[in-house]
Amino acid sequence: MKKWIMIIVILAVVGVIAAFLVNKFYINKPHADIEHATPAYTMTANELWKQFNSNLKLADSLYTGKVIEVTGNMNKLEKADTVEYAVFVMEQDSMFGDKSIRCELLQNYFEEASKIAIGSSVKVKGFCNGFDQTDVKFSKCSFVK
Repeated sequence: MKKWIMIIVILAVVGVIAAFLVNKFYINKPHADIEHATPAYTMTANELWKQFNSNLKLADSLYTGKVIEVTGNMNKLEKADTVEYAVFVMEQDSMFGDKSIRCELLQNYFEEASKIAIGSSVKVKGFCNGFDQTDVKFSKCSFVK
């Protein structure tokens, strides 16, 4: 009987240690620092847009989930609640809205974004979330100097 109790106690201790390690290293792992990451690809907004529109599967496999640096003319700055987007309009479409590359900016770049003249050439680095048939979407974006 004492042997079974000792086995149960050892299994419980191992279980608690395993749960702690999973929580520490898997569930609560730190967020990736996209702002200081080295981009996997550097290209113009036009090049990125052409690649997503000519071969979606290939472009999706290459760029989605990667840090990419994009250079182009910022056509719009959109604000929604606590989020700001730098937008590179690629195709005008009055019926469904413009098709674009939308870059969700990190909060510490909001002030800098408001000082950039619309139509100016900017370099933005961010995490590519993919293409939704209307927009190529980026998150955690920062301006590169």
